[in-house]
Amino acid sequence: MKLLLDQGTKLPSSDITRIAQLFMQLDFQPRQPPPYIHVWFNETGRLLVDMISSILGFNTGEFVDETVLVLLSMFALGQPPIVQYDYATFIADKIHEQFMNLERERVFKYTSYISHLLLYYQPDSFPVFLKKLDAKGKRRSVIFLSSICHHVYYSPYTYCEFIELFIYSASSLLVSTPLPGLTDEMQKILQLSKSYSIGDWYFYQNHTVINIYGCELAPYRLPKYVPMRLFSLEYFWKFGNSDMIHFYGKRKRA
Repeated sequence: MKLLLDQGTKLPSSDITRIAQLFMQLDFQPRQPPPYIHVWFNETGRLLVDMISSILGFNTGEFVDETVLVLLSMFALGQPPIVQYDYATFIADKIHEQFMNLERERVFKYTSYISHLLLYYQPDSFPVFLKKLDAKGKRRSVIFLSSICHHVYYSPYTYCEFIELFIYSASSLLVSTPLPGLTDEMQKILQLSKSYSIGDWYFYQNHTVINIYGCELAPYRLPKYVPMRLFSLEYFWKFGNSDMIHFYGKRKRA
């Protein structure tokens, strides 16, 4: 939006005259600088103004200001737009920019952010093939780089090893003591109190097991350090099985 505002203040009068001739009614050719009233435009002009206003997030298109005119200047009757935007790259760059602007504490709160940042800045540190550049030789945005990891046919690490050696180390950077295998929040979910517990957990030498009372499924061997996302998948999978076996057929029907 800042770019459009800057370009709007510099929009030459010749461009405004061309826009008026193409997209404004003959009786309402402008004699003063913008903004202009929506009803002054012809049918094609109003359609374009409505579309541009919607994309920019404006609540109304009643007044057409410089930001709308900048985008409107790209169009000509029967011709494709003069400027074509690469929306996929634009969105990816904006996501990457948001990652960079997060505070350190918020970045390291989410394992997905950690993975994205380290893969983007240190791709050569990992023993997997990462296609860092696109077809034009430009550096790929993090959203594209991270997705390529799923197409690697061979990985030197198991999933548990990757969590232990990569995610756990990165998550520990901002704390002075080692992180627990299960956070306090996860433990409270399983055992709210001594009188109300729905499950427990077991720490083995190389893995962790989460148990939900009443679940008859074989447990997965989770990493020693369990991220919240992985804990949630295991919890709901087992809780759903326990509920289906012991309570589903015994509920009262309305």
